[in-house]
Amino acid sequence: MKKNFWKQPDFFFILLPVLAAGWAMTSGLVFYPRQKEAWNSKKEQHAEAAKLIEQILQLEPARVNYQEQSGQSGDFDFTTEVDRFTKELGIPSGSYTLNVRQAIKQQGKTRKSADLSFKSVKIETVAGFLSAMLARWPDLQCEQISLDKTGSAKNEWNVKLRLVYVY
Repeated sequence: MKKNFWKQPDFFFILLPVLAAGWAMTSGLVFYPRQKEAWNSKKEQHAEAAKLIEQILQLEPARVNYQEQSGQSGDFDFTTEVDRFTKELGIPSGSYTLNVRQAIKQQGKTRKSADLSFKSVKIETVAGFLSAMLARWPDLQCEQISLDKTGSAKNEWNVKLRLVYVY
């Protein structure tokens, strides 16, 4: 025999308070402590990040104001900067090719982009190059990167980068 529980008021008078009490217990005993731990973790991460930012500002304050010191941010030139950083890192000029695209205006901002290809370079060298470029020019972004292992060499890679500078 089937009983229709939905039509009996005792069902609602018992079930609804039990469900409300269960939700309150779960919230108080499970969800609240988890969120408290997550909040404390985020506060610790924020404090560590603030310390690192202070160290950066103390060690290299010129890096923060580089664009203002060098004039306008639009003075960025892919050819000059890539040449400068590859020389600093000892990358021979024959082992890379640079294809610079024409600047495009989008949404009130100018966008410059370039494709940079390295032939048979160590991954550490490319990482150092990319790190130095992105640290010096905060508006520069690496939009795409592809790595292809060359032959049987242990640490030789062909690397293609798409760099974008928006100002």
